[in-house]
Amino acid sequence: MNNIFRISLIASLLFTAGGCDFFQGLEEEENKGPVVARVYDSYLYQTDLEDIIPKGLSADDSTSFVQNYINVWAKNELMIYKAEFNLTEEQKQFEEQIKNYRNDLLKFAYQQKYVDDRLDTTISDAQVKEYYEAHLDNFQLKENILQLRYLSLPKDAPDVDKVSGLFKSNKEEDQKALLDYALSFARSFSLEDTSWISFNEFRQLLPIRTYNQQDFLAQNKFVEMEAEGLVYFAEIKNYKIKDNPSPLIYVEDIIRKTLVNKRRLDLIAELEKNLLSDALKKKEFETYP
Repeated sequence: MNNIFRISLIASLLFTAGGCDFFQGLEEEENKGPVVARVYDSYLYQTDLEDIIPKGLSADDSTSFVQNYINVWAKNELMIYKAEFNLTEEQKQFEEQIKNYRNDLLKFAYQQKYVDDRLDTTISDAQVKEYYEAHLDNFQLKENILQLRYLSLPKDAPDVDKVSGLFKSNKEEDQKALLDYALSFARSFSLEDTSWISFNEFRQLLPIRTYNQQDFLAQNKFVEMEAEGLVYFAEIKNYKIKDNPSPLIYVEDIIRKTLVNKRRLDLIAELEKNLLSDALKKKEFETYP
């Protein structure tokens, strides 16, 4: 069923339900087709509805959708009408706000274009390190973080009793054997990742329970535990306690975004300065005593 036919059918149903004598006299006004609804001197036409009905709706759902749309339209028109008659002329003076809002949009769009045309988003590792060292007090940890290796296995995995020895071994052949085993049987694992994670993220990997994170980190180099049919192995390779400086790599992305944003602000300041300077030179801007 095409949209025009559906709209016509729905409109006829709505007219029948709401009384159509009045609307029949308004059909084809200004070549907009039949009128579907009216609020005082505002009219909603059949053509206004042709593109709003989602495809695939049944006839009943289409009727409900259109009726709801009409009700929303009517409430909006009634609110505007009542506001016009119940607010004072002073309360209805929005010209200055509209002008300021448009000006703000224009300024933002122009600044955005100026910045987009000139912004260099490349930040070197040296620049990141320099900013980090100059603002170290701004990068104090707000939570405990750690680096780890971990592995979780089904309790009934083959030779699970041998995994602990492989996991703790520093021999290259044992680590290769462990990786091959993990690829075949592990539920989840990370054996070579050097990323820092928060202690709460660690808890999502292993179902540990502790009331003192700092003591747990200090006292547990290796963790082995069993819970809900799984066996867990973890090695805490390094950790940092909150209120100490963050590792550079942990805040590197934040620093890069900060430096790019600083360049953005510098470009906007440059734009404003150049606009003022050029206008003064060209006598497009003057001040009077």
